[in-house]
Amino acid sequence: MTSKGKAGQRSAVKSAERTLAILEYFREKKRGATVGEIAGDLGLPQSSTTMLLQSLLDLGYLDYTPQTRKFQPTFRVAVLGSWIQQSMFKSGPLTDIMESIGTSTGETVLLGLQNGPSLQYVHIVPAMYPIQLAAQVGILRPMTCAALGRVLLARKPNDEVRAIVRRNNADAEASAHRVHEREFMAEIEIIRSQGFAESRGKMIPGANVIGMIVPDQPNRAPLAIGVGGPMARIEERREEILRVMRYHLRMR
Repeated sequence: MTSKGKAGQRSAVKSAERTLAILEYFREKKRGATVGEIAGDLGLPQSSTTMLLQSLLDLGYLDYTPQTRKFQPTFRVAVLGSWIQQSMFKSGPLTDIMESIGTSTGETVLLGLQNGPSLQYVHIVPAMYPIQLAAQVGILRPMTCAALGRVLLARKPNDEVRAIVRRNNADAEASAHRVHEREFMAEIEIIRSQGFAESRGKMIPGANVIGMIVPDQPNRAPLAIGVGGPMARIEERREEILRVMRYHLRMR
């Protein structure tokens, strides 16, 4: 092996160690922190700390608040080890709610959060039906097309919503994933009024997801839960699904 190869390995190992040190730092502090605080407390160069934090932010593992300039872990970090000791993950109240909603409706239950201009799924409870909504943890969806993204957008000021609409439209590869800004803003007002959003085939033809906000957790990025499946089946049981979701989210 060349010395260049060894140097590359050492660099990769160092980056991995620093990334884990940052996640452990948040576990210990149990609060958000700025780049300067993290670099200073861990004794790391501020430039490399900035790069690592930006990478974790881009991947959806960290959230950033511009007003305070602080980073903090997202819910995605909490589910990283769920496959090792699944019982610990399922014991959490939020995942209990997802399991209960899934048992009551039989449909796919999705948990998502905002990642930049996109909606990212961080946990999924599969449906009981053979024909079901196909989704993967970690996948990114344009917020304007996904039901969970729409219900999260409804919480934001109109100028922020319009900025994301324009970004999603610019990034869209398919014309079906572009929205008309004026019509979309009218839809946002309806979502704010009724308290839930629907995708109705906008994201996936023939599929519908009903999304609602998870009641706020202090100092955490907002989360949304959705129930999805074939459009005809969701439409037939729409009121029942809404009752189930409202009941379990209200209980939280």
